[in-house]
Amino acid sequence: MLYEGPTHTGLAVTKAQALAERLTTAIAVGQFSPGDRIPSEREIADQFSVSRVTVREAIRLVAAEGLLVSRRGRDGGTFVTESGGVSAAPEVIRRTLERALPALREFSDYRCLIEGTIARTAAERCTPVDATRLWARMADFDTASSLSAARGADRRLHTEIAAVARNDHLSQLSVKLSADATLGFGSEPYPLEYLERAAREHRELVEAIVDRDMERSFRAAREHYALTLEILEQGLRTVSDDS
Repeated sequence: MLYEGPTHTGLAVTKAQALAERLTTAIAVGQFSPGDRIPSEREIADQFSVSRVTVREAIRLVAAEGLLVSRRGRDGGTFVTESGGVSAAPEVIRRTLERALPALREFSDYRCLIEGTIARTAAERCTPVDATRLWARMADFDTASSLSAARGADRRLHTEIAAVARNDHLSQLSVKLSADATLGFGSEPYPLEYLERAAREHRELVEAIVDRDMERSFRAAREHYALTLEILEQGLRTVSDDS
């Protein structure tokens, strides 16, 4: 749900402004990298239950800060500029994370428990063919040439793990949890300094599933999915220390 209400200055915050602040924060903490295309107006409107007019105004506000640029044509869309980063609009980032993190801390525990269950179920049902696909998806992450490519490889790996669990309800729940845990955008934050750790955790998770070690798979998934909250908390500490 988008925050609407007074700020510390007493001024009202509209839905468009609240969405703009979330999008600015998502860019700053590494959910989108320079050059990335953000979700379409329709996708954002559906995710946040707002009108496309609201989304369009939010994008305009973020673009006015130099963080987004729109391009027309066949490969057009709205893209993150080179200005994205924690140094952009630190007060907005701090305010957004301070509002979101208290609820996200409890939600993260729930998400980790569900993802642990998915991983444990995948370990129980993993076949040799599944194992080959999982190793291939993990290799895609290890060899990703950019942060954007790494996020895409991460999504494909975790989608594959959910597929190995062979339960559509769990797969759909995993997608929803991802969106709710990432400020509504479904894009995991992966700053450069966390890539090595993420790769190590991916290997531990895939090895446990392929070995059909259900309890180790559960623990590895819980540990890995806690990384999202840790990165968001680090983003708040960074802007708070700089203020």
